[in-house]
Amino acid sequence: MSIKRNAVWNLAGTGVPMLAGLALIPFTLNRLGSEAFGVLTLVWGLIGYFSVFDMGVGRALTVQLSQLAASGRVSDTGPLLRSGMFLTLAAGLLGVALVWLLAPGLSSHWLKISPALQDDARLAFLVAAVGVLPTTLASGLRGALEGLDRFAASNLSRIVLGVWMMALPAWSVYFHGPRLEVVALYLVLGRCLVVLAMVAQLRGHLFSTGEAVARRHFQALWNYGFWVTVTGIVGPLMVYGDRFFVSAAVGADQLPLYAIPQDVLLRLLLIPMALTGALLPKLAAMGATEVAAAYRQTYRRVALAMLAICVLAAALAYPALLLWISAEFARSALPVVLVLCAGVWVNSLASVPYTLLHARGNPRLTALFHLAELLVYLLALWQLSSHYGLLGAALAWLARVALDWLLLHVAVRRLYGV
Repeated sequence: MSIKRNAVWNLAGTGVPMLAGLALIPFTLNRLGSEAFGVLTLVWGLIGYFSVFDMGVGRALTVQLSQLAASGRVSDTGPLLRSGMFLTLAAGLLGVALVWLLAPGLSSHWLKISPALQDDARLAFLVAAVGVLPTTLASGLRGALEGLDRFAASNLSRIVLGVWMMALPAWSVYFHGPRLEVVALYLVLGRCLVVLAMVAQLRGHLFSTGEAVARRHFQALWNYGFWVTVTGIVGPLMVYGDRFFVSAAVGADQLPLYAIPQDVLLRLLLIPMALTGALLPKLAAMGATEVAAAYRQTYRRVALAMLAICVLAAALAYPALLLWISAEFARSALPVVLVLCAGVWVNSLASVPYTLLHARGNPRLTALFHLAELLVYLLALWQLSSHYGLLGAALAWLARVALDWLLLHVAVRRLYGV
């Protein structure tokens, strides 16, 4: 199990889609218009956010499959994987129903979407609801691939999916015009094809002989996955949920000034995520001394590398937005970008203790931290975005990630002495 090799694959899995976004977002934005593109970012957010309905099975499978491999109990791989995918399927169907029920309210009442766009938005949200199921299945399957140390296969599927998520909207608006429901349909079909490819990669385990599922695996996956799910519900809400607050506070037409820089800058987190994602299954199988050494080394690398990257991003933000989109967009978005750069660095630091807690079987603590942060964050977000607009939303996010880092850092020091 090579951490460097797996980290490189993780980096490619998120870096290549980011490059596709940089190339294609200006075209899609110009063809759709500012408000419709704002709704598209909400569709992306809905499909991405509701990957939480894998019930934490993806991360649980990564940890437990790596532990099975370390202990030599490979005969349990098939039953564990099938049990996990059964849970994911059931939970994904629940997610479809929930988003379907939310779609009319999102398009007509809760967000400041203009009347002329509300019907298109409602249809797009309904199509996005169907996309929750392949999203959750893909999350579980990806966790299984990484638990089996097949990071190349996992990230090839992520590359294809990420590029499609950027390319298909551009394809759709070019051939079908600015029809949001057609864009959403392309996004869902792309995810379905990726799921089929991942099933083919895991067919040897999914369709192996032996017991189909096992109650002991259901219980183990649920005990771990429940708390990952709590984090999965609360965590993305505190990363992407601010878009809905911003839209409600200042209008969907202003949302691209916040959502586009946020999307790009959050992609910088692919660097610590690539390293910690590769480290997760290894930490799960390590002894205490090895864990402490690996943690310290990873923390130092992430802190120094991300500080340099975030400072560079802040310095290049204005000229990059000027060339990429427009001078007016660059001027309006720059204050938001600078605050988000600081938040990305702090959030990158938090990814290291977060990963250690999950690898050592303690997702409950991270979930409780996120629950404690949520109410404070939402109140601060609403107040700051209502009074200071986009900059207020960015400041609320920075404060939240700083609190998250502090709580995780203290927890790791007290529990593991590192």
